[in-house]
Amino acid sequence: MKSGSGTGPKVIVISDKKVGLPFSKGILASSISVTGLDIVTAYKIALDIQEYLLSSKRYSISLGELRSCAFRFIKDEVNLEYAEKYLLWQSVGKLNKPIVVLIGGATGVGKSTIATILSNRLNITRIVSTDAIREVMRASVSDKLIRPLRGSSYNAYKNMILPPSGVNPVLLGFREQVMAVIVGVEAIIRRSIEEKTDIIIEGAHIVPGYLNIDKYLPDAIIQNFIISVPDRETHREHFSKRTFETQGSRPAQRYMKHMDEIRKIQNYIKKLAKENDIKVMNNYSLDNTINKILELIFQRVKKEFSEVRL
Repeated sequence: MKSGSGTGPKVIVISDKKVGLPFSKGILASSISVTGLDIVTAYKIALDIQEYLLSSKRYSISLGELRSCAFRFIKDEVNLEYAEKYLLWQSVGKLNKPIVVLIGGATGVGKSTIATILSNRLNITRIVSTDAIREVMRASVSDKLIRPLRGSSYNAYKNMILPPSGVNPVLLGFREQVMAVIVGVEAIIRRSIEEKTDIIIEGAHIVPGYLNIDKYLPDAIIQNFIISVPDRETHREHFSKRTFETQGSRPAQRYMKHMDEIRKIQNYIKKLAKENDIKVMNNYSLDNTINKILELIFQRVKKEFSEVRL
């Protein structure tokens, strides 16, 4: 059935291409939620736009017209600030730079959960964990070189051949593992820049000071965040929640018995974040953490546009 013909349900088509794509209020709501609006409000606006187009018998609309329409509805139903954010996000492709979001923090602070939500809100389809990078490197590097890659971040010190005296073994083992894994992280960043593909990289090995972000800034929009859970008991609750969400595949007890080491690593990462002027997010409320990160990324994108205009 052709759009707008016959007696069946009418279909709205995005008409920029030879073969038009059907309008999706879900996709539109997702693009609106990037502004920081909650998904319920974003979905209501998308639904209102769909009803407006159908009542106006607009069965064919260009992408530019749809974005202008979304701008008007966001401005009228929320405010101008969010409407301008929407248009800015829709124009980010014109910068011809990939967005690279780096999320670090100790084990159990919520990095992977935050990365998943951000990927949906920002429509970034590629998420890479540094644990996955570590496993790939272990499988492809000589056994003589992979000792620092063995084990988790908090017990890497157990795989050191000769831990020196007078130095904290937990932090030393962690540092060795970070220095090994960061090689893989940099390779993925370079590949994303070459392909101009947005990506989120999360993991305990995203540690301020170990990765020279500045050298990639001319070619990518890079935002680095550290996630923290300052309260020890709240941190323990994160592990219990993760055990439930993974149906027991990541038992809380495995991590809780290393709580002292994990907290020691968290303090070390936060210290380096302060020294390197990297933002630390205290993850007490997931919604607040996500909204703060989205706002900082938005401000960075806005800054990129202002520099282009200059």
